[in-house]
Amino acid sequence: MIKIVQSGNTGDSRYLIEMHRFRAKIFMEKMGWDVQVDQNGLETDQFDCPEAAYFLALDDQQQVIGTWRLVPTTLPTMIAEVWPQFLNSITIPSHPYIWEASRFAVSSPKGATREGLAEVNRATQELFVALTEACMLCGISEVYTLYDERIGRLIRRLACDPYKVSADLPVDENLSRVGAFRTDAQMLQGIRAKCSEQFPAIQLKDLPPCLLALRKDLMPEPFAISARG
Repeated sequence: MIKIVQSGNTGDSRYLIEMHRFRAKIFMEKMGWDVQVDQNGLETDQFDCPEAAYFLALDDQQQVIGTWRLVPTTLPTMIAEVWPQFLNSITIPSHPYIWEASRFAVSSPKGATREGLAEVNRATQELFVALTEACMLCGISEVYTLYDERIGRLIRRLACDPYKVSADLPVDENLSRVGAFRTDAQMLQGIRAKCSEQFPAIQLKDLPPCLLALRKDLMPEPFAISARG
């Protein structure tokens, strides 16, 4: 199951706290990144702004097992502020319908068991489907993200290759690149074709205010996404 939340929304606090704690477990404890974790065990940074949308993968117990953050490029982004060296080979427009995706992570409490690996695979696929569908619903036409080869292999398996990429540069001793993805019907169709099952489509009622607000400049009739993309 996917839940899309935004800071300050009534009823989302529990999910947001759990998401920030999940990020601390993955990025600091598991991956050893130099991230900021407060006394409550929550990992946050300056890009956790009120306008950010968070895509959360939940397990059967409604616990967070996956997360992905989406931030508009009209605000400061990780790529521009933390890794500006990539902008020498790729240009990221500042536009309300072009967003940056960051802080992607998926992990199952069942560990490296068959059930745990299946849960990670399902949550990953569902996050990719949900993000693409949500972008199509609210008019986000492109998403930029920085990723290394580990995520690159995942992207290729899901048939959602970027339409342009930056030069490969080292980040934390891993060669990484910035990719630009067109979040359109072609991308959604490719991802869904590679998924092990069909996921329920994201609907307008699932979107937080920061994404719903983008629809004011779109056509009056809501864009419909079928279960098969």
